[in-house]
Amino acid sequence: MKKPVWTFIVGLLMLVVGLFWLTSVVQVSSIWGSGLQIGGVSVSGGFTLVPLIFGIIWLFYNPKSTGAKILSVVGVVVIIAGIIMSIRFYVRGTSLYVFIIIFVCIAGGAGLLARFLLTGNSSSSKPDK
Repeated sequence: MKKPVWTFIVGLLMLVVGLFWLTSVVQVSSIWGSGLQIGGVSVSGGFTLVPLIFGIIWLFYNPKSTGAKILSVVGVVVIIAGIIMSIRFYVRGTSLYVFIIIFVCIAGGAGLLARFLLTGNSSSSKPDK
């Protein structure tokens, strides 16, 4: 039996609308510079630049040094990790009704897409023989 294309279209539309609506009620903020928690130890935002600074100095002194390249890469990774770890997500106040609609759209759309993409037959009833 042929899969109806409307299953895919409706599922995709529901999923996109649900995800868009969810992202519109979430607020993102950052507290970079207030400190980075690594293993229970608080490191200030400016202190995370130290490995990168020493790595760059070492690279200018000895460009072929593997240690200098590793230290520079570690410095960049520490800075990126600090930025990512400082991001906070907050859900703005909205009604339970809106949240139910959002998650019904997301779950229903994902279910319709899964039915279209993962099964050989998208209808729930099987044809009689």
